[in-house]
Amino acid sequence: MMFPSAIVFDLDGTLIDSLPDVHAALNRVLVEDGLRALTLNEVRAMVGEGATVTIEKALRATGDHSDCDRVAEVLARYLATYSDRPAEHTVIYPGAISVLDRFLADGVVMGICTNKPGVTTLPVLRALGLDRYFTAVTCGDTVPHRKPDGRHVTLTLEGMGAVAASAVMVGDSETDIVAARNAGVTAIAVTYGYSHSPVDTLGADGLIDNLEALPDMLRTLVSRTTAAPT
Repeated sequence: MMFPSAIVFDLDGTLIDSLPDVHAALNRVLVEDGLRALTLNEVRAMVGEGATVTIEKALRATGDHSDCDRVAEVLARYLATYSDRPAEHTVIYPGAISVLDRFLADGVVMGICTNKPGVTTLPVLRALGLDRYFTAVTCGDTVPHRKPDGRHVTLTLEGMGAVAASAVMVGDSETDIVAARNAGVTAIAVTYGYSHSPVDTLGADGLIDNLEALPDMLRTLVSRTTAAPT
């Protein structure tokens, strides 16, 4: 079976369901400050653009319209409490491990491109035993341009020793698909993640309902490409 030589994965909402831990960590700092706790669905609508944006949205939702210094202080406490308990409630999506094992055995180079900060990304990957699969991990606070900027994807590919023409990106949201498009990379969207828009409107090259469907989708995309007229 033919696969692309490189696959870039988003993390949250694609490989792992981390929303329960994001929710718990965020509420710990909000309640400490006498603010109301947020519901899981409220937090779902706040994630995807990095931790700073999530904190800004959380403070606004709880009636705190503080300045940048206040956001930075709450962000620091949120990251500290999250990194101390990185995977208490987080789960790997079904099929992820078997698919990653298959790609690893087939020599496919894999990377992570996430807007999640490095201080929480790396502990989560280690806690779940996922770090061994990825040649490069680029986080929202470790690159000069983050998704949906395509340069975030390009930097991830460079760290993997790969190029856009032979790569695919797998993500769950508009941020991922736009970033892939901007980088000139084929985009596959999962239908179960944290997208704020209907997944079938994102313009991905393919949609999958679970990660176990990824190999067949890749085979379909490769076949479609090789059959296209020149």
